[in-house]
Amino acid sequence: MRLAQRQARLTVPVVLLFVVAAVTAAATGSGRWTWLHLLFAGGVVLLISAVSLMLTITWSAAPAPRDWLVVLQRTCITVGAATVVAGRDLATPAWIVVAGAVLYLAGLAGLGYLLVATVRGGVERRFDVAVAGYVVALVAGMAAVVIGAVMASASPSVNLRATHATLNLLGLVGIVIGATLPFYVATVGRSKMAPLARPAWLATWLLYQTFALALAAAGFVSSTDVVGAVGLALYAAGLCALVPALPRPTRRQLRWAGPRLIGIWAGLAWWVVATAASAVDAARGDPALADRWLLVLVLAAYGQIVWGSVAYLLPVLRGGG
Repeated sequence: MRLAQRQARLTVPVVLLFVVAAVTAAATGSGRWTWLHLLFAGGVVLLISAVSLMLTITWSAAPAPRDWLVVLQRTCITVGAATVVAGRDLATPAWIVVAGAVLYLAGLAGLGYLLVATVRGGVERRFDVAVAGYVVALVAGMAAVVIGAVMASASPSVNLRATHATLNLLGLVGIVIGATLPFYVATVGRSKMAPLARPAWLATWLLYQTFALALAAAGFVSSTDVVGAVGLALYAAGLCALVPALPRPTRRQLRWAGPRLIGIWAGLAWWVVATAASAVDAARGDPALADRWLLVLVLAAYGQIVWGSVAYLLPVLRGGG
């Protein structure tokens, strides 16, 4: 456990560098594409790499993987994301961006390997459904990277952008968050898990949400926006179905972790709103996960959820406080 926390702790400064770079890019007038990819492809995915592996080690009571494997995986994510962003911003030849995407793809695949190998070496299997969610999310992220590389080497279309955003934001990031919340909210609030949060129910939820995500992505990539809209609407309904699997905060828990819990719950509410509104946009023939609802999803939804989670995690990694 100490080794897992040390591996996560060493990743945090790199995450913060990406966050600072994203804020700087936004403040200096760089395009939305730049700061979004610095924030998510760099910072958030590195945070997912650190936290998902640390939680998997803790939950499965498994030994941590060797340091060099973890360093290699996170180096691939770091260098790959930086290469893609720099290559696109500096208008370098397309092969440089594609090379960065390939390196990034290796980083996602490496994280999947570390998670599966860790679970197989563990003794506690009650949390396997969360790790299965992480693997599903990584598969979605890898598909998004391939689409991104195609857009970098050819003319991007509105539908490819919508597919890329859906797989990245609702797949890679969204499935990770959804698979973690039933367990993590209980940890943040120092409470028991909700009675509904049983492995069989959570596995059913994961299958449903994976189907909704796949339907949305298939609809957008095939330029069938109505199908994509149905997939987004089903995904939003799945988020609503996740709520009963989260422990209800009591007065004692709100005294202990009020701001953190409010951030997570408020972020979940905005997540539902942004996804449902994007479904309406897609049904009307407008670009999905674009413009204002993209920003609502990124800042109001995921921003608050990540803040509430990190506000608990950082003191843990620092050894208390």
